[in-house]
Amino acid sequence: MLRLKRPLWTATLLTTTLLIISASTHAADWPQWQGPNRDSISAETGLRSTFPEDFKPVWSFKDCGIGYSAPAVVDNIAYLLGADKQENGDYVEFVLALDPSGKQLWKQEVAHYKEGIMLTKWGHGPRSTPSIADGRLFGLGANGDLFALDQNSGKLLWKANLRETYGSMLSGARGKPENTWGYCESPLVDGNHVICTPGGEQGSVVALEAATGKLVWQSKELTDRCSYSSTVIADFGGVKQYVVLTAKQLASVRASDGKLLWTAEVPVNEVAVIPTPIVTGNRVYTTCDYDAGCGLVEVNKDGDQFTAKVLYKNKTMSNHHGGVVLIDGKIYGWTGKTTSRGRWVCQDLETGESVWMEGRAAPAGAVMAAAGHLYCFTQDDGVLVCIEATPKGFKETGRFTIPERTEKQSILGKVWARPVISNGRLYLRDQDLLFCYDIKQDT
Repeated sequence: MLRLKRPLWTATLLTTTLLIISASTHAADWPQWQGPNRDSISAETGLRSTFPEDFKPVWSFKDCGIGYSAPAVVDNIAYLLGADKQENGDYVEFVLALDPSGKQLWKQEVAHYKEGIMLTKWGHGPRSTPSIADGRLFGLGANGDLFALDQNSGKLLWKANLRETYGSMLSGARGKPENTWGYCESPLVDGNHVICTPGGEQGSVVALEAATGKLVWQSKELTDRCSYSSTVIADFGGVKQYVVLTAKQLASVRASDGKLLWTAEVPVNEVAVIPTPIVTGNRVYTTCDYDAGCGLVEVNKDGDQFTAKVLYKNKTMSNHHGGVVLIDGKIYGWTGKTTSRGRWVCQDLETGESVWMEGRAAPAGAVMAAAGHLYCFTQDDGVLVCIEATPKGFKETGRFTIPERTEKQSILGKVWARPVISNGRLYLRDQDLLFCYDIKQDT
């Protein structure tokens, strides 16, 4: 069984986070980016870790459009973003809601953008996973369109463009200001507020009223360009705060008003800073690729002041965008952008040292954890590889391949949407194709 070592004082934070998502969601729902606690870990048990040779989805949907948006799932209804190319070369973005049998409940257009805002060889379309809370859906389009929809009908409630409204500055390749890959952040819902990081001189982080989209505050002291990473909630020294990995550094702002509390110089790069930070106790772990590496930061409070001490920086883990998970003091994920040096790695959180590495059994991919196992979705061939979450070594228990691959793939784009588990179902996306598998153990 998967056991997470969390200090007792974090119980209040975890409870708060679950309430943030929505009072109406169930424990097995996956209502936002990386799940209920934004850590890519499902609390579900009784799941398959072995699969028959002819393992088939219970349903498939083949009109998701293009993009790498992973679904959010509430009550077995899947919500995700996609885009279609128009005859004039522009793109229209939309949100889909699919019922428990895979049939479309509604489809709502949310934004349009021009061909030139993204480098097409990596693929067009939205990257953001929507967040579901209190009957609303919140998402972010590739051109910076932040929006809220009615969860049941798809009706547009409000919309704001991050560049036009909040002076957003997205970090492009090697520090250039152009919108190279589009906006990728998944908005965070915290009670009555939506948190997003437009980045730029007006303030890197904003808090908006969830019901209206009106600005509550914008962080004036933190003005870094935004990255492609998503915000997480933390409670350090009894102060609730939002931890962000910008294009420049790790930083935290106070949840009540956006005041900058601390910063830390962790490994970043000049191309794309992507993975979401991991908060555990009074520490924050970060990683990013392009040979940048990883780091562990310890946060302490002395009176009204915070200090952020970097405990280590190394290159044991340089995760591109498939994410990493923390289980029983060990970090698991893929290190290295290129397969020639890439490996699946188990890393000791405290020391930063490698526990084991495996580069032959499965290629690079995205990872999530459930029921004592890691579900690794490989980017090159769409294979789901299941392994034990153990420091004893790479121990595969089963694998299967999605039944077909997209015909809408770009030149360099791959299977990059994150795998999702909700209510005993596993969701795997490859651009326009979404497959839903029943992975509950046979009784």
